[in-house]
Amino acid sequence: MGFDLLTLGSQGVLTAQRQLNTTGHNISNVNTEGYSRQSVEQRANDSAYWSANQWGHGVHAAAVRRNYDKFAVNEYNITTSALAHAQTRNSQLTMLDDMMSHSAKKIPENMNEFYGAVKGLADSPSDMGARKVVLEKSRMVAAGLNDINNVLQNQEADTTVEIDATLKRMNDIGAEIVDIHKAILKTQTVDNDLLDRHQRLINELSEFTQVSVNQRDDGLYNVIIGSGHTLVSGLHSSELQTVPGTPDYQKRRLALVEGKALKPIDNADIRGKLGAMFEYRDNTLAQARDELGRLAAGFAMSINELQSQGFDLSGQVGENIFVDFNSDDFARNRALIASDSTAELKVYIDDLSQLKIGDYQLKFDGSQYTLVDPEKNMVAVTPSGSPPSIDYDGLRIQVDVGLAAGERVIIRPVRQGAGQIAVTMEDPAKIAAQSYVSSKSVITGQGSLKVLQQGAQQEFQVAISPDASQFAVLDMKGNILLAPQAYPPSSPVTVNGTTFELTPGAAAEDIFAVSLLPADGENGNLIRMQQLQTRKLMDGGRSSLIDVYEGLNTDLGVQKASFARLEDVSRVEHDAAAGRVAEISGVNLDEEAANMMKFQQAYMASSRIMTAANETFETLLNATR
Repeated sequence: MGFDLLTLGSQGVLTAQRQLNTTGHNISNVNTEGYSRQSVEQRANDSAYWSANQWGHGVHAAAVRRNYDKFAVNEYNITTSALAHAQTRNSQLTMLDDMMSHSAKKIPENMNEFYGAVKGLADSPSDMGARKVVLEKSRMVAAGLNDINNVLQNQEADTTVEIDATLKRMNDIGAEIVDIHKAILKTQTVDNDLLDRHQRLINELSEFTQVSVNQRDDGLYNVIIGSGHTLVSGLHSSELQTVPGTPDYQKRRLALVEGKALKPIDNADIRGKLGAMFEYRDNTLAQARDELGRLAAGFAMSINELQSQGFDLSGQVGENIFVDFNSDDFARNRALIASDSTAELKVYIDDLSQLKIGDYQLKFDGSQYTLVDPEKNMVAVTPSGSPPSIDYDGLRIQVDVGLAAGERVIIRPVRQGAGQIAVTMEDPAKIAAQSYVSSKSVITGQGSLKVLQQGAQQEFQVAISPDASQFAVLDMKGNILLAPQAYPPSSPVTVNGTTFELTPGAAAEDIFAVSLLPADGENGNLIRMQQLQTRKLMDGGRSSLIDVYEGLNTDLGVQKASFARLEDVSRVEHDAAAGRVAEISGVNLDEEAANMMKFQQAYMASSRIMTAANETFETLLNATR
């Protein structure tokens, strides 16, 4: 009897001691990040049959259980990734929005100052001082666009460096997880603290990307990132790296090294902080540079076009104030062709009103060219003419040497525009103040006239009918040179060797008076330059040049507000998921203190059983003497 009591008491003491040790371990780790509360699972010993009854044989500590819920932790990881993505995007857009609201706001200010200088020159077209001011304001516009383009380029480079640093940490996490897997195999038992370390690494990884974890039959784990890319498989870890893009080798893309194979990963497959970096570099910054490039191209090309439609102080046709955006070098650089390709393309901008931002893709399957526009519309196209070219969205894609079968070329019409704009004119006397369309014109609509070729007819006027359905060409005395024709004309119009282009949008009874003879004091071209400030040149006649900038500012502001709201929502979901994990795995000091008292009492009670057993045994020994 005494021996049985002693066994029961000692087992109770040992079990209570293990309960106290585990409780103390929990209390000690109350502030350890990622620690999961542990509890001892105690079970009754197998009973023994004696005297027609089953008699209990006490208790033992069967296992130390880690309080863990896979579904709660998975939800926590998903919300961690979503919150990191929203936080990073909000931070990026806040920085860019602040920059556009402060530093880049000088761009429209500089443009307005240019138009103001043109207005001042219009009052005295021969004033050399006023002409110098116009050129200086032109340089300010170009410098402002150059500066903001450099800032955005630097942000692209900084983001790429940050991406590389993030990938290094993700690879390190993969290697650390493999080390834990090796330790798990060595222990041959469930090591709760090792599993906590494993989960802490998974939690950190989920900040960078979306993560899912699957347990294998051998007790190890597969760690999958994004939409199905295995980073860790048991004792093997793959490596993430960036590789040159195709055909844009400078735009590095994500890839997973699996053994000797290289598996490209679509950036859209990655969420979390890493996905936000790729979105900022490839979407947000690209959009900002494209819009500023479109603004630069529209500003420079519209001014240069007016220069070609007038005379300078020497009576010569005006030359470009800004670089020629349709030079062969610029046109060639708009097509991103692989270094090993033999294809040769040039991309010219023919219509500013149709010019769009974003990437185009030109593909050739061996028999048919296909063009994919920024809205992902796929159009079958065939180069025609001499040289062969493709007209689309105001672009003329000249195919000097065709693509090979299966080849793909990226076309970026305006990405470099803000960095390319520059003033080439040095002599202010070459500003073309006099317009071919003279001050005798009466223009109230949005139509315009452009002289394409000078001929014998040096002076004439183009009159729009009262219902704006026809036009006629008259000499300066009102004699008809060209009978009424349908307006707008479908092709350039030629009168006595002089060819002109008449665009849609003219109002009823508008009159375009054309003079190809130099005249002192004329300022028609300056007035037309000044009108560019409000003229709807872009977006199919819906936006002025400054509207393009304001539209970019507005869009970035909307994106920022959207991600700010998304961050708030993601934070609520993340906190709720963290709360559910804490309810299951977190250490509650009040609960542990109560457990400490309970197990202490159990320890003392079991000790009393041992004391009773000892006293009983001593009594029995004494009785036999």
